[in-house]
Amino acid sequence: MQFYKNKRFRYFDLIIAILIAYLSIKVIDNYKIIFIGLGKLLSIISPFIYALIIAYILNPIMTFFEKRFKLKRGISILITYVLIIVLITIFSVYLLPKITSNIMDMLKNIPQFAVILQNWFNNLLSNEGIQNILNSTGSLNVKPDFIVGKLSNIVATILNGLLDKTLSFTNSFVKWIFGFIISIYVLSDKEKFIEVIKETIYIVLKEKNGNRFIGFFKNIHYMIGLYIGTKAIDSLIIAAIAVVGLSIIKSPYLVIIALVVGVTNMIPYFGPFIGMVVGFIINLFFSPIKAFVVLLFLFLLQQFDGWYLDPKLIGDKVGLSPFLIIFAVTLGGGIYGPIGMLLGVPTMAVIKIYIDKFLDKYHNSKEEKNLEEIDNECSSS
Repeated sequence: MQFYKNKRFRYFDLIIAILIAYLSIKVIDNYKIIFIGLGKLLSIISPFIYALIIAYILNPIMTFFEKRFKLKRGISILITYVLIIVLITIFSVYLLPKITSNIMDMLKNIPQFAVILQNWFNNLLSNEGIQNILNSTGSLNVKPDFIVGKLSNIVATILNGLLDKTLSFTNSFVKWIFGFIISIYVLSDKEKFIEVIKETIYIVLKEKNGNRFIGFFKNIHYMIGLYIGTKAIDSLIIAAIAVVGLSIIKSPYLVIIALVVGVTNMIPYFGPFIGMVVGFIINLFFSPIKAFVVLLFLFLLQQFDGWYLDPKLIGDKVGLSPFLIIFAVTLGGGIYGPIGMLLGVPTMAVIKIYIDKFLDKYHNSKEEKNLEEIDNECSSS
């Protein structure tokens, strides 16, 4: 009878394995349809995803009002959302039109910039010393028209991409509005959401693994809040100083340059270099002297940030060496673009925490083993 039961279970396992294999083959064969379906599902639930993201970003502000001023949850949420609506209104009324008009103006002036660049190349190639160098390297064939055309196409593609991003954000504005409204209810009942998520994790992973899983994401949450939140404040200050400085220098397209400087400042090491290069190149078409003044100003601004402001705000709280920060930014950017660059540093910081814990545990166990061996030797002697 026992043999019959075992045999039946083996048949049952075989049937399950065949069904899983069949379904896997069907999924692989129809992956396009499945991806289309998943895309539609994500589009439908996107307001709820936006709501979770907005609630996660606004939670520290709400918590600050709630704990610092001993306000009720509803009042804290009201103040938080009024503050955000005021900031969005200021951005939409004053900054967004300027950014769009600057991009449109730069797109319109690309042919003029191309002519200036072409003249520079022609003057450079007409130099006797340069001609001698080019003639001595006969294999080097410089075509200014081709280079200028390529550069113009690259710049136009980047600017069109920025404009498309702005317009696409406007097109998905309704979903973000729904997400903004739903996030109010998420913040209002955040403890209930967290409790449900915790219970689900414990049911699926059991208590021991569930604690590890929750602990890992607590560390991620702490590092993201510490690094990205503080770095955002740092970048906002740098962008504000850049606006003031560029307006004194009378730089063209100062809103675009300051925006690039502020956003790229979020990326360690590589970001400030991008901001300086963009400011220099834009001004180079109007005045080479002004371009070098802007480059010097942005360089000094980044030195002020690197040596004073950034250490004051962040310091060594992340606990990563420059090598690990550069590695995290490079790896994160290669995997997931600009967002990966932003999240690479806090993620690497959490990984380092667990590696340090593992190494400490290994060294402690090794020391305990050595002590046991010494005790055994002493007792045997």
